[in-house]
Amino acid sequence: MKAALKPFFLLTALSLLFVACSSLPKGSGSGSGSGGPFMISVTVSGLSGTGLVLLDNATDKLTVTANGTFTFASTVATGGLYAVTVQTQPSNPTQTCAATAGGGTATANVTVIVSCTTNPVTATIGGMVSGLVANSSVILQDNGGDSLTITANGAFTFKTAVTGADVYAVTVVTQPVNPNQICTVTQGSGVASANVTSVAVNCVLSYSIGGTVTGLVGTGLILVNSSDSEQLPISAANGNQPFTFKNLVPTGTAYAVTIFAEPTLPTQACVVTTGTGSGTATANVTSVAIVCPAVTYSVGGTVVGLAGVPPNNGPLTDGSFILQNNLGNTLTITENGPFTFATQEALNDQFEITVFHTASTQNQACTRWNYKGVVTASINSIIIDCAHNDWTWIDGTFTAGTIAAPQYGSFPTTAPTTIPNPFTNTPGARYGAAGWTDKAGNLWLFGGDGWELTGNAQPDLLDGAMNDLWVCVPFGDACQWQLQGAYDTTVVNTIPPSTVGAEIIANAQSERQGGSYSTPFVPPARLGAATWTDKTGNLWLFGGSDGAHYLNDLWMFNASALSPNFTAKAAQWTWQSSSVSPAVDQSGIYPPTANPYPGARTNAVSWTDGSGNFWLFGGFGKDGAGTLGFLNDLWEYSGGTWTFVSGSSLANQIGIYGTPGTASTTNAPGGRQEAVGWADAAGNLWLFGGEGEDGNNPPTANGILNDLWEYNIAAKQWTFVMGNTTANQTGVYEAQTVVGPVSTTGAASTCGLTVGLTVSNNIICSPVSTTGALPGSRWGASGWTDAGGNLWLFGGWGLDSTGTNGNGALNDLWVYTPNSTAGQAGTWTWIKGSNTGAANGLYGSLTRPYLTFVNWTPGGRSNATHWVDGNGQLWLFGGAGYDSTSTSGNGYLNDMWRYLPYQN
Repeated sequence: MKAALKPFFLLTALSLLFVACSSLPKGSGSGSGSGGPFMISVTVSGLSGTGLVLLDNATDKLTVTANGTFTFASTVATGGLYAVTVQTQPSNPTQTCAATAGGGTATANVTVIVSCTTNPVTATIGGMVSGLVANSSVILQDNGGDSLTITANGAFTFKTAVTGADVYAVTVVTQPVNPNQICTVTQGSGVASANVTSVAVNCVLSYSIGGTVTGLVGTGLILVNSSDSEQLPISAANGNQPFTFKNLVPTGTAYAVTIFAEPTLPTQACVVTTGTGSGTATANVTSVAIVCPAVTYSVGGTVVGLAGVPPNNGPLTDGSFILQNNLGNTLTITENGPFTFATQEALNDQFEITVFHTASTQNQACTRWNYKGVVTASINSIIIDCAHNDWTWIDGTFTAGTIAAPQYGSFPTTAPTTIPNPFTNTPGARYGAAGWTDKAGNLWLFGGDGWELTGNAQPDLLDGAMNDLWVCVPFGDACQWQLQGAYDTTVVNTIPPSTVGAEIIANAQSERQGGSYSTPFVPPARLGAATWTDKTGNLWLFGGSDGAHYLNDLWMFNASALSPNFTAKAAQWTWQSSSVSPAVDQSGIYPPTANPYPGARTNAVSWTDGSGNFWLFGGFGKDGAGTLGFLNDLWEYSGGTWTFVSGSSLANQIGIYGTPGTASTTNAPGGRQEAVGWADAAGNLWLFGGEGEDGNNPPTANGILNDLWEYNIAAKQWTFVMGNTTANQTGVYEAQTVVGPVSTTGAASTCGLTVGLTVSNNIICSPVSTTGALPGSRWGASGWTDAGGNLWLFGGWGLDSTGTNGNGALNDLWVYTPNSTAGQAGTWTWIKGSNTGAANGLYGSLTRPYLTFVNWTPGGRSNATHWVDGNGQLWLFGGAGYDSTSTSGNGYLNDMWRYLPYQN
């Protein structure tokens, strides 16, 4: 019975033991696993000191040097006890570490949390200063504050002790000066576990490193000192300047100053002068020399329009034309083309180009463009324009007159008491005025259709024919307009009394004046008259139109006796003749009727031959039968007698062209008006274009012509030289403008020559081909003959390169060089202006002295007045056409232009 109960009691005892074991502590550390043995670990935080030692169960030692998780070497069996404690607390700084729930029974891997905190302490910080020069001072700081001024070598202690974390950091905040020293700190930082007395501050003499920079103009220069790698930017804004590195160098220290970065904008290659940039600092260094070479640029430009040496405008050989820069740097110019002064100019220096000595080959001044400024780069934009092959705007306005806004003339009504301003006088805008050049080279203007002189109490808004007489008196390379006789004080017995000058001004202030065929003689107002100048300098006037009727009266004006002051005394007109006593619309009188006389007409062509005889061709007017139409009769006036030479007594005759280049007594230009005429040095008469009859039968309606004719006075024969026998022909232009007649093989270093330009066997510009070039059909053009016998043609109304004939006012300038064989085709060259019609004028600025620029040009126009003066200059005034802004070309102009051709 007792044996059977034994197993029961054994089971009961084991159960009680299990319960008792289950009630033992297990600790608060984390753990894992269920089979044992188990690892005991710690996670340490807040540790900053050294020397922390932990124990488990008082025997297993663990040294911890940093925050983190660490494991004891010994494990614990399942159900075994663990107890984590601190054997040694950390120091430096002193800390207290404690384990949270550090003991218990291990039923899994255990990790105990150990937290450390620093024990607050109070410690003074100090040390020793050595090397400080007497009567000097250094300022120290601890932890960025608590400044302490030291004035002598020896021990020092900061006033404020460190507490809490006990961290200290001693620095020098202000170095000694007078003399400069550099004090360095050793053993200056750490964590104070007790009072600190080991900080060492040692001071030595120190010196600045510097010198001078010269020639700097670029930006970005940076110097560097090798002793401490300090970089020092240098600003060009300060120009030549001293420099000093900010950091001082301890005595005895080697230094070397070099260029860390070279300047740019502009680029310079600065250098350290040999022997100045390096050494050992034993005193302040001020001798480092940084030299930046001067940035220099060339100064130059282009000479255009310079007259060369005859006969073909070759290079100047006499050294007469000299340019100067800044009143010292001179350059002799021998020809057109680019130039560069030998001496360059430094960046930001000024330049100013002047003409030191004018060229011996011309009287005209040269205009300087872009001639002064500040050098910031190479200068190549200077233009010296010496006026040849260029237009110059001399006077008048750049706005055309219209009925809505008339352009009246300007002239003082009383004589100025001092030398008058020569630039405010100008005739009113007009077209179809008569023009002459007298023996002295003065330019005369009479009448035309336009607007009167300002000053009329009731000005007329409508344009009309006029009979005012003006003269433009050249001075230098310009001229001054004067109203002839305007200040003549001769008394006129009128009521109230007046003077001749006052009557002349009053007459010029009105249009459509009837004139007088008795004393005092004055031609009636008109436009489209024919003119001549005789050998004694008298001016002759024939026919024209008053706007309603046609005239054939002949007048002479005695200009030869006038003084340069053309306003002081009125010269006299003389009525020479008419076919009938003063009358209008008179028919022509032709042989065999006695006393032949040209019929009334306007826009005829006139010439003066080498013997001083007057010649008249065509125009629009009355023929021998009284028919109004295009005329082709040729007349000569000599010794007071008119002689009918050739052509027809009847209007509207077609042209008889014959064989081109072959003279014939049967050849005859067709009837026409507003053609252009020239007389050459050999005495031949030339005729071009106009409005009228071509070679078709019946003729082309509204025909505009571009045929060129030559009349040989001795042989009394016309030759059709070149052009078209049919009207309304489009112009054929060269690929580019040419600088002068085909004979201009010089104009040295100028592009645009028919022979091209080659320099040192290098082709700079190809030759310009003139093959087939021919002005388009036109009427109302202007013409001149130059000293070399070339025939010049400007503008008119007609057809351009595209065949435009509508707003077809042209501004192209051409020159014709006759063939050396009489009658054979010569060469047309296109010189200036546009190859399309309706071009506006480019006027530039009207300042004095007169300015010439290669791009300026008169606008398209017809019926302008034109002259050649004694210096071979071509002049142009007014006409109908385009000003600087016009879009219709319907205005009347009063601008005065001069063109200076190369002489050949």
